[in-house]
Amino acid sequence: MLHVVPVSTSLSSHSSIPVPCSSKARFFKERDFVPPGTVLFQQGHPTVPQFRLSEGCIALSQTLADGRRQIVDIVGPGALVGIVLGDKNRMTAETLSYCHIERQHGDDVDKTYSAICEAMKRIEAHTVLLGRKTAPERVASAILDLSERFSRPQRAHFESRVFNLYLGRGDLADWLGLSLETVSRCFTRFKRAGLIDFDEPEIVTLLNTPALQAIADGAASA
Repeated sequence: MLHVVPVSTSLSSHSSIPVPCSSKARFFKERDFVPPGTVLFQQGHPTVPQFRLSEGCIALSQTLADGRRQIVDIVGPGALVGIVLGDKNRMTAETLSYCHIERQHGDDVDKTYSAICEAMKRIEAHTVLLGRKTAPERVASAILDLSERFSRPQRAHFESRVFNLYLGRGDLADWLGLSLETVSRCFTRFKRAGLIDFDEPEIVTLLNTPALQAIADGAASA
């Protein structure tokens, strides 16, 4: 069975993701609808069956003994979650939005293989991001990545891309290896430069995708 650990509703100063506060659990059905702030499985706990995210956003993270957290990846619709590597979970999976999930049966080898290949590609890209990219390059890369996977439906002939930003600034910092203040400064800089726009932190509009791509690729400075 796939365990869901209830979490507290209070937010930390550095993250929009709540932390586990209880050992009680319920069980997923073959398909389920899960609210934001839910721990689907937890680092160091016994592994759970795999499932596929059909709608929503999930953060996969690892936490050090002193509480420092690194978000390893942000999972979007269509991704497989809970690939088993050993008898204990290597990461914690937490929902950042309302999520539709479906149980993934072990006999679906092709889907599991495709999911592993996609995960490897994302790990390679994130390694380069953390190891070589500047702060503006990291933030631009994150904006482009998230905009492709969490775009909002738009009216016909509306050229700008609008997407849901389910991550708080602290979550972005934990994902990109930056401080919260640096992430906020990059968003403000991009907005003043006319590259993005937002009236609310949760909804972002891309105004100049080629320019953002150039910054993400290291071909232009912000």
